[in-house]
Amino acid sequence: MKYEPSTAANISEQEKTFRTYVSNDPALSYFLQTGSMRPNTTFAEQMIYQDPAFLAFISPYFKEVYVNAIIRAFDMKDTSLMSDLAMNTVLLDNAHRKQAFDNILVYLEKKKGALVLLHSKLRKQKRVDIPNLAEHANTIVICNLNYLPSEFLAFRSTYAQATMKVINVLVKRDLPTAMDMITDLRQLTVDAQTSHEVDALYKQLNHANQQTRTSNKNVSGNSSASNSAGSSSKSGSNVLSFVVGIILIIVFAIFRLFLSDNRGYHSNGLYHYFRSSRSSYHPSDHPSSRPSERRNRR
Repeated sequence: MKYEPSTAANISEQEKTFRTYVSNDPALSYFLQTGSMRPNTTFAEQMIYQDPAFLAFISPYFKEVYVNAIIRAFDMKDTSLMSDLAMNTVLLDNAHRKQAFDNILVYLEKKKGALVLLHSKLRKQKRVDIPNLAEHANTIVICNLNYLPSEFLAFRSTYAQATMKVINVLVKRDLPTAMDMITDLRQLTVDAQTSHEVDALYKQLNHANQQTRTSNKNVSGNSSASNSAGSSSKSGSNVLSFVVGIILIIVFAIFRLFLSDNRGYHSNGLYHYFRSSRSSYHPSDHPSSRPSERRNRR
């Protein structure tokens, strides 16, 4: 039922009085007409707002606007609207309050049902959109759930239980996302038992996360050390090869020099030998040049 500020002529004096109070309250009249709240505004503190007669008058209008505003805040991820609603009195009598909260609970149960479905998909190893999964328990959702009245404590606790089931399966597939989800879930206002279970799961996952990081660091360190050792070994091998090469060059040069000297020595010796062994010939050695031999021939 939409609230209309104009009044019919045949309304009672009591209703006229109630409408006057509403008209004189800018925040309340704006909310009833638009379903939104001006930032950081609150309803006027009027004693009449606690009057059962006033609540009976305002409840049919307030209930519809209030329920729609809560649902819109969740759909739009609007924490500012939820904060403004939480700052103000819920102007509903008992009957309409129960109806409003039941309507909101139906919406919230659908959100929890999506978590249950995702949990089933994870268990069956089906494909799941991880970013979309994480949005079911991010800080905005947690914040809006916390802004709900105390009557929703039981729902918040069951929502946390459903989220933990998802996290327990997700941790095997995506530990970082599971860690983010359990970290955010710790901010949800729940009953004492559920709070204890959330903290226990957080400690368990945090320990596993620390072990994973340590293991990754060790693997990275070993890989770096291996690469460093390999580089050092390769560098040492290169130096050794260079030294051996230099030594071989020096040995080869010495060998060539030695061989060259030996060849020169043998060549000079042979030449000297042949010159020494040959008879020196002179014309005077010929018999015809000797007078005694010429006379004997005669």
